[in-house]
Amino acid sequence: MRWLAVAVWLAGVAHGGALYLDDSWPDATRPTLQELANDVWDVVAEMFHSSLPLDLPIRVHQSDAAVPVTIVFENEINVQITAHGTFYGQFAFQLGHELGHVMLDPRRTNGVVEAICIAVSYEVLDRLGQKEKDSPSYPWLADYAKNFKPYRKNDQKIVLAKSPQEVRDMVKGKKWPKLADWLRAHRTELEAGHADDRNVQTLAAIALRSGPVDWGQFAGIAGCTTPSAQDDPAFKVLPIGADCIARASGLLCRMSVGCAP
Repeated sequence: MRWLAVAVWLAGVAHGGALYLDDSWPDATRPTLQELANDVWDVVAEMFHSSLPLDLPIRVHQSDAAVPVTIVFENEINVQITAHGTFYGQFAFQLGHELGHVMLDPRRTNGVVEAICIAVSYEVLDRLGQKEKDSPSYPWLADYAKNFKPYRKNDQKIVLAKSPQEVRDMVKGKKWPKLADWLRAHRTELEAGHADDRNVQTLAAIALRSGPVDWGQFAGIAGCTTPSAQDDPAFKVLPIGADCIARASGLLCRMSVGCAP
């Protein structure tokens, strides 16, 4: 979650691909968290067909900030995570969200982008749990795998508990068209700064994941703005351009974005 981060992009020469935890992480936990980070990154890369908008190394930093954030520097993408200790579910959830920003383009955000990134983090938790169950990369992760999906369910449960009863009934009954109508009526609450932005973004994420998702359709979509992230790489909160919304409208319409008249 990177609501009001300030990102600076200068043309760099580094070649991307590596994701590593820096020395801000304690020696006692860094090795296992690096193994988990590797698996999270593998899952995200598979989801997005390895389509990176910025080909830079990704440094994961332990932060005491209020929320996780992703910042683009000259030669790297800096992902700051607030999960401490061995809260592996929280770590995977936060890293999955921030890597969603990496894949969408971390130089831009808005309410739609945040909702997609919450959906990415949910997808990561579900896929990670299944991956570690079926073909574990590390023995300890095989033992922990059963906890990832419950973490996702609990996060949704917390948000739904704050939602109107009618919304809870829509989600429970899988009445997705009605949820899309509700989201359309609450569109302004999707944007950062509204008191219910995180809740509405989460409901939009749930709606997005109500069916199969080709995540590759979202690769680089956050940078499709006026001006584009390529033309003006300084971090900005801007809406996604109509053309790019239209290209992904089949998915975004589940969140009441880009629906045909």
